[in-house]
Amino acid sequence: MKREKTLEAMLTITVGFLVLFLIFKASWLLTAAVVVGLIGVFSNYLSEKITQGWMKIAEVLGRINATILLSAVFFIMVTPMAFLRKLFGGKDLLHLRDARKTPSLYEARDHVYEAKDLEDTW
Repeated sequence: MKREKTLEAMLTITVGFLVLFLIFKASWLLTAAVVVGLIGVFSNYLSEKITQGWMKIAEVLGRINATILLSAVFFIMVTPMAFLRKLFGGKDLLHLRDARKTPSLYEARDHVYEAKDLEDTW
């Protein structure tokens, strides 16, 4: 990992400890901030090891947050919309009611393609 990125992560951890110290007023947080800051300045090896651990923690938290946020969006937004659509008898866009009646759900489209159909496809 580049030295700049390592120092950036160490500075982030140090500032995080300082902010937590200001919130919780625990003296060990100030001590941890000073120790991490000094390690970032004087030891490349320890800085890289701490940064690697920090990145692993960030990766795990990212996966957990993504799961929680996507689940929340689904249950808060999508599920009520589905219930309302079912309650008010919305249009069957997927043709699920016709699935048992016909062997195929493909719709026949009689269209002769021309050269202008392929222009500006987007």
